[in-house]
Amino acid sequence: MKINNVTQIKAEDFPEDAQQMAEQLGLVLNPFMQQVVEITDNRIDFENRVENFRQVEMTVDATGKPVLNNKINVGKSGIRGISVIAAFNQTNVGGFPTQQPFISYTAIGGSTIEVKNISGLLPNQKYLLNMVIY
Repeated sequence: MKINNVTQIKAEDFPEDAQQMAEQLGLVLNPFMQQVVEITDNRIDFENRVENFRQVEMTVDATGKPVLNNKINVGKSGIRGISVIAAFNQTNVGGFPTQQPFISYTAIGGSTIEVKNISGLLPNQKYLLNMVIY
């Protein structure tokens, strides 16, 4: 959806007795309207969304349990879930995930989670995971 015909509030467009109020409203509303137009013009990024993007390196054993690092700072508390949007095998370029990786985790305080299991990754191979945290 595109927003059309966004007109700046200008004091001179109002009768003289309302110009001061129009100017004060314009100082507040004009920048806000500009930001809304920019967002609807496909200029939104992760800084303007409630999701976070994280990249982590993970290796799992044959059961999907992380080997070594199993704690991730996800950048926010009270997360609703994690989507792995890309998984790059750092050990063997031909070692593709067997399915969409799914991360089972437990929140352990603040913005840190403990990864219990990651399904879909080949065991004992390091992956770079691109994740969206909701």
